[in-house]
Amino acid sequence: MGESQGGSSRYDTPLAEGSWRLDVSFQEHPLTRLVHGSRIVSLSELGQISPEAAEHGDANFYLQRYELKPRYAWTNRTEVFAVLPYQNLMLRVDKEDEHHRNQTKAGSGDIQLGLKHFLKSQTRMQAAFSLGLSLPTGALSKVTAASYLDHDESARLGILVPEHSHLQLGTGTIDPWFGGELLLRRTLSRAYWGGFSAQVPLYSNRYGYRTAPRVTLSGGPAWNFGKQGMFFGAFGQVQYSGRDQFRGEDLVGPGGSFSGSFPVPNTGRLQISAQPTMTWEVTGGITVTVQAKIPLFTKIREDAQGGDVQLIEPLGLFVGLSLSF
Repeated sequence: MGESQGGSSRYDTPLAEGSWRLDVSFQEHPLTRLVHGSRIVSLSELGQISPEAAEHGDANFYLQRYELKPRYAWTNRTEVFAVLPYQNLMLRVDKEDEHHRNQTKAGSGDIQLGLKHFLKSQTRMQAAFSLGLSLPTGALSKVTAASYLDHDESARLGILVPEHSHLQLGTGTIDPWFGGELLLRRTLSRAYWGGFSAQVPLYSNRYGYRTAPRVTLSGGPAWNFGKQGMFFGAFGQVQYSGRDQFRGEDLVGPGGSFSGSFPVPNTGRLQISAQPTMTWEVTGGITVTVQAKIPLFTKIREDAQGGDVQLIEPLGLFVGLSLSF
C-alpha cells in the first residue's frame, strides 16, 4: 500500500541545449470509496456481499506526494532528469485489529533516474521516448506470510497474526521503466497529446514481496484559449496493475500449515479516469499546471471466493510549477 496513484498527464516541452528546468509538484489522493469487483459499495453492502472482504473494508487511505524533478538538456533533443519524491501515507480505520490500525508513514519515496530523447521536434509534431530506473530509496515495512492471515485462518492454524504495517514508501527493488509520448498540433489553438509509461519490477524485495508491473496510457485533445499561453486539456487515463506476489516461508501451526507463497490479496486492477487539465505559461520561464483525476470505471482483481476489496478516490488533485534556468 502506498504506490503512486498515477501521477499527472502532461507534456513537457523540449529544452535548449545546456539549459535547466525544475518541476515542483504536489498530489493528493483521498482513497475513501470501496470497490468490490467493478462496483462501488458501502461497508454495509460489502458485509452482505462478502463478509470476508468486509474485514478489510473499514478503512480510509490518504496519500500525499511531493516531487522535485530537475531536468537538464544534454543536447537539443536529449535530456537527463531525476524524480525526487516525498510521501505522506495515512491509514484511518473505524475499528482497530491485527490488520488495521490508525497508522502514518512519511519519508522519501523511490527516486527515479531517467533519460528522454526527442525523435522529432517540430512545430506540428513532437515525439519522444524515455527510459530509466527506479531506485529502492523508499522505506519498507517488514511483512511475513503471517501478516496476510485472516482471522479464521489464523484461528484454524493456531498462529497469531504479528503486529505489522502494509504501508510502504517504495517497492524495495531496482525497477526499469520506459515510456513514450506524441504531440500533434492541428492548428495554433488545437493539439492532441498521448503518452504511455510502464514500470516492470523483475524480482522480489528482501521481505519476499514482488510488486506487479504497472502500465499507464494517457492522452486527449488540448486547446489554447483566452490569454496567450493558457491551455485546457480534456485528457483521459487508463491504468493497469497486475497482482502482486509474495514469496515467503511456509507457516506451520498446531492446526495445520499455510503456504508462504501466494498472490497478494486486494492488489491488481484496471482503472479508467478523466483528467481535466489547465496549464498556464505565466512567463517564459514559469508554467503552472492544475489537474484533477476523476475515476470513471474500476475493476479489481478478485480471488475465487470474491474476498477482495480495494479503495479508490472520488477525486484526486495534482498541482505543478515549472521553473526554467
